[in-house]
Amino acid sequence: MTKADESMATRYREAMRRHRFGYALYEPAPFSRLRPGMLGFLDEYQRWHPILDLTDAAAVKAAGFEPLGPLQRAEPDVRKFGPLTASGVAETSIDLEAGVGAAALGLPLDVGGVLQYSTAGDFGAVLMCDADVVTEGFDFRDPFAVWIRHHAAQLFKRYPEVCEHGVCAATWTYASTDIHINAWQSADNRVVIGCDLAVAGVAKAGPKVSWHRGSAGSGWSAWTDQKRVIFFTGVKIRKGFCGSREEPEKRWRGGEEVFEADDDETGESYPVGLEMVGDDWYAIDEPE
Repeated sequence: MTKADESMATRYREAMRRHRFGYALYEPAPFSRLRPGMLGFLDEYQRWHPILDLTDAAAVKAAGFEPLGPLQRAEPDVRKFGPLTASGVAETSIDLEAGVGAAALGLPLDVGGVLQYSTAGDFGAVLMCDADVVTEGFDFRDPFAVWIRHHAAQLFKRYPEVCEHGVCAATWTYASTDIHINAWQSADNRVVIGCDLAVAGVAKAGPKVSWHRGSAGSGWSAWTDQKRVIFFTGVKIRKGFCGSREEPEKRWRGGEEVFEADDDETGESYPVGLEMVGDDWYAIDEPE
């Protein structure tokens, strides 16, 4: 991944906050690697790297850590997503009877309505999930916050790379098996999507609508090989003043807890910040 990809991942994450589902991943992570209860970190390109499954008591003990406290797992919830757009993206309908044919847009001839997405700024994105979106996780994050705080010094010592990036325990995920993302950094880009109902009836039909991406456009990335995570929330710690890191969540939600961890080799202590990853809606303006 290039520096441009790094910038795209950051901009995508920030622009998708408006949906309030949590931390948006420009590259959806395999659910086998990022699932509720998994400990890991996001690198500078926002790719997830798993460390340990905290819900596996035997694995946690074998790694030399104490087990988590009691957990309450929520029942998975299944839903359908229509197109999710980044902040600043405008949606307009295209009149197929005004001389613009579905075939010219790369859409099936029997589509009932066509929507065009564009932006006046220099960034835009559209997320589509053709399959069901499954939300799952734990009702309470306190056990994870207590555990990760208690083991902070041990984690930073054993996994030096997380000193730079921080370490996170995922507690909630949104995942699907058929994901499509189109993100662009140009005001000239247009994304066309068709649906099997007239545009006026889409809002009433809800999950019954079938969507079609126009093949005349470009820029779609697809993940259809396995269940992957598109949004997640969790509990994160980072070692204070150590290396470069991403924009802290505290700038989004207004504060983080800071505590001291002890280095058992030097006998010195250092600050550690604890924050709730993905709880960024406190600082989000109303959708445009």
